[in-house]
Amino acid sequence: MKELRPHQREAADSVLRVFELSARSLAPERWLRAQVIMATGAGKTLVAVRSAEELHAGRVLVLVPSLDCRRRPRPRGGRRAVGGR
Repeated sequence: MKELRPHQREAADSVLRVFELSARSLAPERWLRAQVIMATGAGKTLVAVRSAEELHAGRVLVLVPSLDCRRRPRPRGGRRAVGGR
């Protein structure tokens, strides 16, 4: 598993804190959400993957603007989401 850089670790820790606080609220678990905003190339994907692993998340939904996805090359063997072009 790739080691997170300090700014990525800080972001992942922030995500974990958000869910710790949310878990203590009265909101149903299915309403719990987080948003990570980082610069292009800063490691949002690594932060999301590590946060999901540490939270033992069963499902994770990642939404991104579709135009950004079309401009980026897909990793080898990568798949597009259902409904993608």
